[in-house]
Amino acid sequence: MTNIIFSSIFNDLKNAIKTKDHPFRYFTMATTDISGTPRLRTLVLRDIDDQLNFTIYTDSRSKKITHIREQNKVSLLFMDSKRLIQLSIHAKAEMITDDNILKTIWEQIPQKSRRDYTTQLAPGKEIKDPDEIDFLENKHFFSAIKIIPHRIEFLRIQRPNHMRVLFKKEDTYWRGTYLVP
Repeated sequence: MTNIIFSSIFNDLKNAIKTKDHPFRYFTMATTDISGTPRLRTLVLRDIDDQLNFTIYTDSRSKKITHIREQNKVSLLFMDSKRLIQLSIHAKAEMITDDNILKTIWEQIPQKSRRDYTTQLAPGKEIKDPDEIDFLENKHFFSAIKIIPHRIEFLRIQRPNHMRVLFKKEDTYWRGTYLVP
């Protein structure tokens, strides 16, 4: 039965990439800063491969880049509030540094969305007015991150019994065990 649940997780994540209103399209990622303080942000799931590795996009000047370079352990949280399903994922984050891969991804991003990676000031910088952000021409700060999960907790709130399953990656295989919810 855990194999069926794992397949449904994989299918949900794959569908989240293609379906803009899928509840797993947007998720929360936690990193830690140099002092050990957790930092949370909402991200968009951009891609997932057959090994269940995720790809996300960001500005190369963002704090999450600094945090990942200092400590590459991240946690992800996906929530489907209609089906009452939560996925909690522990993973390792790696910067995608291959220029050919980054160029290919960049060329697939719609023109209107590329603007997000061309602000003159770095994300998080203080400004006086959100309508007065300056954008650069012919320069961007696009970056991509690969998220490599090694632990996934599935929780479904249901009656009469909630269901919680822990999946751990062992080599290339995911092993699932039931947990007390």
